[in-house]
Amino acid sequence: MDPDWWQNTEALGKEYGDLIFLKSLGQPMVIINSYDVAVDLFEKKSTNYSDRPTSVMVNELQKWDWNLINLCYGEGLRKLRAPVQKFFESSNILNFEDVMKREAQKLLRSLLQSPDEYGQHIRTSAASLIMMITYGHEIDSYDDPFVRLARNSAEHLETALQKGAFLVDNIPWLKYLPKWFPGAGFHVVAEEGARLSNDLRSKPYFFTKEKILRNPVTRSFTSKQIEECLSLADRVSEDDDDVISATTAVCYLAGAATSASVIMFFLMAMTLHPEVQRRAQDEIDRVIGDSRLSELSDRDQLPYCAALLKEIHRCYPILPLGVAHATKEADTYSGYYIPAKTVVLPNHWAMLMDPKEYPVPEAFRPDRFLPEEGRRMPRDPSKIAFGFGRRICPGKPFAEHSLFLLVTHILAVFNISKAKDVDGNDIEPDIKIRSHGVMREPEVFECLIKARSSEASALIQME
Repeated sequence: MDPDWWQNTEALGKEYGDLIFLKSLGQPMVIINSYDVAVDLFEKKSTNYSDRPTSVMVNELQKWDWNLINLCYGEGLRKLRAPVQKFFESSNILNFEDVMKREAQKLLRSLLQSPDEYGQHIRTSAASLIMMITYGHEIDSYDDPFVRLARNSAEHLETALQKGAFLVDNIPWLKYLPKWFPGAGFHVVAEEGARLSNDLRSKPYFFTKEKILRNPVTRSFTSKQIEECLSLADRVSEDDDDVISATTAVCYLAGAATSASVIMFFLMAMTLHPEVQRRAQDEIDRVIGDSRLSELSDRDQLPYCAALLKEIHRCYPILPLGVAHATKEADTYSGYYIPAKTVVLPNHWAMLMDPKEYPVPEAFRPDRFLPEEGRRMPRDPSKIAFGFGRRICPGKPFAEHSLFLLVTHILAVFNISKAKDVDGNDIEPDIKIRSHGVMREPEVFECLIKARSSEASALIQME
């Protein structure tokens, strides 16, 4: 993806309107730059706009057709999405606050011991939390075999999309060529992708299933689904295995990388905006004190910290063009004809940088989300950042709860600032934002992460 594409289409929207119509090798594509238009299409016409674009390389050749993120809208999607949505709804995921707090403690401990390795610690923490929630599997490092399998799968899929999908997705009959035929090297890439897809879906699940059936002690998404199967039929059928293995694998894929990216952007924002950090810490000190760390029940008493998270989602969207939808049937909207099977992209970047909704959008200002007499509250960025309509991220409550705990715990314990040179002068961080697939995140940059005080350090449970 062109790293400036979302900004380019935002600029086109200012000139031509909220809907941008493009064609790529005959494939019709619509980019939506307006929140109101996104609601009109994705929510008010959700039956027609909840499909996904099909990919020969991804779904057919690499066998990622079990991934509910890629599934076309229909009964198959509903069958897989229902248990995910049920488990991750706020009323249930609150029961896992102890897991979230324990994993947050592990991150704090790592940051205290080796702060310069914060990038690795954040990725490990995100992987560890989603592994515990999904499988009840505790990891020792980012090199855990299941985490490595997921990482390799994601990296291979991204490579395949860049090198092979363009050709075979636009000329589908090429999939029938034997792999020895000149130009059919994508088959070799696809075979490796299919192996990784199968392993990612099956290996963590069957490992966990065996443990649960032998000694069901750790609560998780997997254990919950298996328990429900046993209570209904006293067994786990092959069809049950298919559903549970697919839903658990997608939870890890969708949750680990996105959470890590948000925390990386948070550290970047705190490094660049010390005044915001101080205000958030002052609120934590005033409301929570220095004898404990925040809990989810404290959220309403920490409005500035909540506003800070909203501004992270707004100012630094990790999915600037969202996840592509597709139309099932042809449609007409505001006089524009939109053909069937049109790829429809919500430009999150344009919506979150809308100066009418968010004045001075380029400025990082959490206080824009605090109530002020005579001023209308701007739209909550989570209404955009987590998707729209029937394809909204089902893990939204879990993401919001876990990120709140991570952010407030880090702020309570650490000061994040620019690194210093030998003379004690600030070193301006070299910020580079990289895009991989549809997602973006900052690369590791030089900064200083230091405990605020001995009292703050004491909040970390050392092992």
